[in-house]
Amino acid sequence: MSKNDPIILPEKYYLDYFNYVLEFVERQYEHVLDRPEYLFYQSFRDLSEQAQCLYLRFSNRRGDYFRLNKISYPEIPNVIDAKDELSSHGFIRINESDDPYQFRLFTKQELVSFYDFLHPAQKKSEILMELSEVDLPVIHETEEIAEVLKNEEVDFIKLLFFGHRGGQMTDFVIRDVGNVKIEKLDETKFKPWFQSREEALSVMHISQLKRMIYEIQEAGLPLEDYLDEMPWDTWLSYPRSAKTAEKLLLKIAYYFEQVAQPEIALTYYSYTNKPPARERKVRLLDKTDQKEAALAIANEILDNPTNASELTFATDFLNRKGIRIDRSMTKRLKDAPSIEIPRPDTTVEKGVLAHFESEGWDGLHAENFLWRGLFGLVFWKVIFDESHGSFHHPLQRQPSDLNDSIFFESRQQLLENQLAKLRTRKQLVKHISDIHNEKNGIANRFVYWHDSLLPSLEVMVERLPLNGLKKVLLEMSKNMKENSAGFPDLFLWKEDDYQFYEVKSPNDHLSAQQLFWLDFLASAKINVDVLRVNYLD
Repeated sequence: MSKNDPIILPEKYYLDYFNYVLEFVERQYEHVLDRPEYLFYQSFRDLSEQAQCLYLRFSNRRGDYFRLNKISYPEIPNVIDAKDELSSHGFIRINESDDPYQFRLFTKQELVSFYDFLHPAQKKSEILMELSEVDLPVIHETEEIAEVLKNEEVDFIKLLFFGHRGGQMTDFVIRDVGNVKIEKLDETKFKPWFQSREEALSVMHISQLKRMIYEIQEAGLPLEDYLDEMPWDTWLSYPRSAKTAEKLLLKIAYYFEQVAQPEIALTYYSYTNKPPARERKVRLLDKTDQKEAALAIANEILDNPTNASELTFATDFLNRKGIRIDRSMTKRLKDAPSIEIPRPDTTVEKGVLAHFESEGWDGLHAENFLWRGLFGLVFWKVIFDESHGSFHHPLQRQPSDLNDSIFFESRQQLLENQLAKLRTRKQLVKHISDIHNEKNGIANRFVYWHDSLLPSLEVMVERLPLNGLKKVLLEMSKNMKENSAGFPDLFLWKEDDYQFYEVKSPNDHLSAQQLFWLDFLASAKINVDVLRVNYLD
């Protein structure tokens, strides 16, 4: 096979992948698995290979119901026998459910032919609404509809492997056909996502609640009737489930803000300090005339901000400049230098680049591209170091704690040691060049493998103060979720000179994160400014 020939997967590739997941989870999660999962393992392994394949074909598709006369797969020679085997072993049941969702499997024309009271002029949505109160036996007289069972066991096993409910078996395919190159990891160093069955079940239950909330809101029902006695304290007590619980709490709290129930919203915001919970509490307390409580939380934020947006908000609030978070940014923007250019045909950044190129500057629209790329190459070995217990399966493209404060806290010495080794610009350029050449094309959240990356980084390293570069990289590592974005738009250079600009068109505003990096880069002795743009016409 030549290098450019497409990779052809084995006929039953999906069975191989699922068996790998089963064996991996069985080996890694002995402390979590219990009777329901072990019964599934045994019963699945007792099936014939073609029955296993048919079940996985069902399981890997959307929905719980399938029309058996529409099922045909070349690697399953006898679908009827496989179907009967699955039915007898309790993996599917046929024509036993009265769930009206089954009507969705049919075309409008088919439904009209089944039921005389329907009219061809009706929309399918109208037909489905009308059929929601109708029994299914008429369809079951001529159609076999399989309902897939044991979904909870499969979902739980996948949860243990991927660490969340959103994991897809297609990630194996993406890796093996070469669409994504993944860093090779030492599987002997993988650690379980979950320390207990209770923690894993908490993540599962939160995911189910999230789905239920979505369905309630889609139906237009009041959410407050369905949220009694949720074990939030338990869910928040486990590291893995706390993350998903906090995200859901923010969504619920915001819902109650929108329906003008501030006291209930405050209750849900009070479960977490995940941004923007504290800011929303200050706003709600102030709005409901609880001024002292609002000021107390604003002071807490000022003393210990989670991110730049929180700090900006608390500063403005406590300075009594108003509640809007863009006011301190407005002053910075007002004082910035400006240029006039013709209105560009594309983006304002390209128009500004053309202006400076006409004055002899080289440049590029860098934004986060350069700084993220530099971070990913400089700290590659730290990012993919398996010794911190943050790699859990071979498909991972980044450590699981990358967005948490613990990433910096547990690796601070490694990060600082890596920077200390790079004592000169020449050593830094050699290091990023070596990593770039060795790892080219391998997935790294920070590195966009573009031909311009390495030469642009070399230009930047040659001109910027080395200590300033190191300070920026270290600051990024302290809060990767927030601090890997918000960098200035343009990087310009001419001979030994250079300049970073955050470009703002007439109606544009600075974000809190952009202001944070403008101030930090300036403190690191890096040439940076905001550039206001006005159009000549």
